[in-house]
Amino acid sequence: MRTQPIFADPVCISKLGRALTKKELETIDEFKREKAPNQLNTTSKNNYVLENKILKNIKKDIHGYILDYFDKVICTGNSITPYITQSWLNYTEPNQAHQPHAHSNSHISGVFYVAADKEIDSIVFYKRDHLALELNIEKHNIFNSRSWKFPVETGDLFLFPSYLIHGVEKRQGTNTRVSLSFNVFFKGEIGLRDNLTELTI
Repeated sequence: MRTQPIFADPVCISKLGRALTKKELETIDEFKREKAPNQLNTTSKNNYVLENKILKNIKKDIHGYILDYFDKVICTGNSITPYITQSWLNYTEPNQAHQPHAHSNSHISGVFYVAADKEIDSIVFYKRDHLALELNIEKHNIFNSRSWKFPVETGDLFLFPSYLIHGVEKRQGTNTRVSLSFNVFFKGEIGLRDNLTELTI
C-alpha cells in the first residue's frame, strides 16, 4: 500500500544565521510589556517592533526568508511583493502559556525565537477540521494526529500560513522565553484578468 499526503500545510523552519547583537538584545529588552486580553502571557505594547531602527537588520534578515518562502512554497506567477505588517514580542514566564490561535488579515505569519531552550520550549500546531469519530490512537503520525509539536531554541525562525492554529503549552523551566512574532501580507496584482479574478492591492 502506498500512502500519499495531499493538501499539506507548510511549516518552514530555519535559523536566522547569526546571533543577535548586544544592541539588538538591549533594544528588545527595553520594550514595555502588557498583558493583553485573553492571553496567558505578556506581549510588547509596541506591535510594530521591527520598525525600530536598531532592529532593521533583524527585519532585513527575516524578510529574506519570507521571499524564499514565497518563491519555494507559494510559487505564484503574480507580480506581488510581500511585506511585514505588524510585529510584536511575546514573553512567556514559567507556568505561563499562549492559548491556541490563528492570525487574521495576514497571509503568512512567523515566529523568531530571541530566547528559548529546546529542552523545554516548543510551538504546537493544531488541526482545524471537525473530528467526526474519535479513536484511541496508539501510534501518532502526520495523518492521524490532532496536533504537532516542534521543539524550539534561540535563533529558530518559523514561517507558516496565518490560518494555521498554533499555541504554547504551559511552560516549565525558570527563565523567560522571548519570541518575536509577525504577520506578512503583500502588495501587487493577484488573480487573472481573463478569469475575472484580477485584483490590485
